[in-house]
Amino acid sequence: MDEIEQPEAGQQHLLGTLQVWKHSLPASGPAVSPPRTQHPNPLVVGDSVIASVFSPGTISSVDKKSGQARWSYKVDGYAGEQVVHAAGRIYAKSSRTLYCLDAARGTSHWSFSPMENGRETIYSAPTYHRDRVFIGDRAGMFHCLDASSGKPVWSQKVSARDNNQVNTTAAIHDEVVVMGCNAGVIVAYQIATGRVVWEQSIDGPCTSEILARDGKVFMTTWHSIYGLDASTGKIDFHMHWPSLNIRAVALCGDSLIAVLNPVMGVTRRKQNDPPADLPRMVAFRGESQLFEIEAAEFVVGIRFHEDSGLLYESRIDGLGIIDPATGRRLHNIYADDSLLNCGLVDIDDGRIYAMASDLEGAIYCLRSPAARPT
Repeated sequence: MDEIEQPEAGQQHLLGTLQVWKHSLPASGPAVSPPRTQHPNPLVVGDSVIASVFSPGTISSVDKKSGQARWSYKVDGYAGEQVVHAAGRIYAKSSRTLYCLDAARGTSHWSFSPMENGRETIYSAPTYHRDRVFIGDRAGMFHCLDASSGKPVWSQKVSARDNNQVNTTAAIHDEVVVMGCNAGVIVAYQIATGRVVWEQSIDGPCTSEILARDGKVFMTTWHSIYGLDASTGKIDFHMHWPSLNIRAVALCGDSLIAVLNPVMGVTRRKQNDPPADLPRMVAFRGESQLFEIEAAEFVVGIRFHEDSGLLYESRIDGLGIIDPATGRRLHNIYADDSLLNCGLVDIDDGRIYAMASDLEGAIYCLRSPAARPT
């Protein structure tokens, strides 16, 4: 492999020096799907680590201490980019079906397919809230399911506009669930009944997870980030970058951090604008910008870990651990013989759990270089 220059960091770490165990996955395609949510993949559940493996399309569980296989469930297509755990059950999806599995045994409780025909009918990921599961489909429908049985409680068409596919992941605020679609429409529904509470238009398709915090919901389009009042739908926050695409967004305590990638063929718009051919990381608290710095190349996702107060950066070429107050990369983890290509990681008891599409695809348990002494 040609050598790739690693981004600057306070400390650089080779993967092997931190590895506790490695569980190799079947080699039939990329194990990791690019994340469009804030949910880690794999996910620590009790004494297990459970992963949604994009290809060959399985939900797999391994022992948290040893990495030994526990169970594997084959889905009917490519698997999604996350799993959700609640009350001893795992909610995970393929490109056409939502599954409810027993977290300990991997057996199926139920499955839900919104359309009988079609190879890829679900791009949305599930959201769980109080014995309800919410998911959208590519026919423009948003479904509320009973989490115990998988039976529909209610379903709504999000928009009658063209290109109304519901590919994002919903957010919860009090007794309201907020969902968006490719037609640039955001809708809030009453959880109990499916009644529309409010509707708002934005400037493009909404395909990533909608995030909720402190009475606001946040969503992205290609070039914009919006913050809406979760009770009314009123736009309180709007940032727009015509020459940059929004690659990833995370809520970090009371701030919002975004990674922006250049749009090919677009030059800077104003004399003092940063170069349009460089990726950027920007942070806001409310409407005030905290910092704007050059970001690493090849970022696929970022995730804030509340307990440690750190931001974890997943890239094609490695894994970064970042101070969200400054954007400074404290640690960088990389492999010396392959691209690491991590999904969003989970952190538990001083360990990092990551799934990577390297030469063979694997789940890793790593000692966290940022773990605080106990």
